[in-house]
Amino acid sequence: MSKSKELQPPPPSGDALDPTRRMMLTAIGGSLGALAVVGAKGGSANADEDKSREGDSEVFTAYERQREFVNNEMDGIPWKAAKTGNFDLEDPHENHLAKLKMTNNLVGRRTYIPMLTRQLVARENLPGGLLLGIASMFTWQLQVPDPEEFPGLPEGTALMRSMYTAIHLDPNTMEPVKTLKNPFNGKLMELEDYIFVENFLSFPLGGSRFIEELQFADDDPNKPRPSLIKKWGDDLVLFLGGVYREPGRHQPRFTENTWRCASRDVMDPDVSLIQTNYNFLGINKAFEKPWAGYTFADTDSLCSLATGKKVHSPEDLPDFHKRVLAEKYPDRL
Repeated sequence: MSKSKELQPPPPSGDALDPTRRMMLTAIGGSLGALAVVGAKGGSANADEDKSREGDSEVFTAYERQREFVNNEMDGIPWKAAKTGNFDLEDPHENHLAKLKMTNNLVGRRTYIPMLTRQLVARENLPGGLLLGIASMFTWQLQVPDPEEFPGLPEGTALMRSMYTAIHLDPNTMEPVKTLKNPFNGKLMELEDYIFVENFLSFPLGGSRFIEELQFADDDPNKPRPSLIKKWGDDLVLFLGGVYREPGRHQPRFTENTWRCASRDVMDPDVSLIQTNYNFLGINKAFEKPWAGYTFADTDSLCSLATGKKVHSPEDLPDFHKRVLAEKYPDRL
């Protein structure tokens, strides 16, 4: 067992260890979780209350997630849209379809998002800097929700199955590495591959619901939530902020995602699989990573800066990801 694991905070008690615990949307590199006491609406005004909340039930790490699907969940009925172009971005439903076409697709194909990430450490009163590289990939599939499992959903709701796979890289060579010294705390990091799965519902007027952990996103399916999509020259740029809106164990943290592609491809109903560039910025508490050598008392944060692109076939993955990721985890394809 990794010695660094001895430094991680005690596991959550009770139902917080349910194996269906969730994660991400645009999550990347295993970010989540953190301090309820510094929730989205600010920290508690009572210092004694804050201290009392440092118990087991308020702490979790980024590795408390289901790692793989076990019942062929990725093989559900593919979800397809009736309209595939000429979207009115001011209309909530058509805005939603444009977002899905930019980030995924509207014709039932599996989508892959290979990424390269630079992970940095931020410290309160000391200089931070580069810690790791990461090669990662999302595998996404939009499916038709089972009405028995998800009754009462608006027509047009899509169920998104998601697999995330990440391998850590030496930041100087950007090649896979198993051990590396953390220059900010002097600990030897015994690096673990980071993989998880998640499920969420994508509503036809925008908004979403994470199935395993509602506190991360539980939007009203009947309330319009159009995404911010801006015309930028010949391109469209989609801005997606994090879904961590409510106080809870996941705070404090944030994510910001941007997607950019050719406007003509988004609007052309005959172009079904479009090329899209992806960028991600996220921050979470360093103690969430059990191998990084931090405890709950440490205040360091991890900052992830990622770049990626969307493809719809394993053959179109970058050669680097084929070598270091897909060969090791062929089930993620």
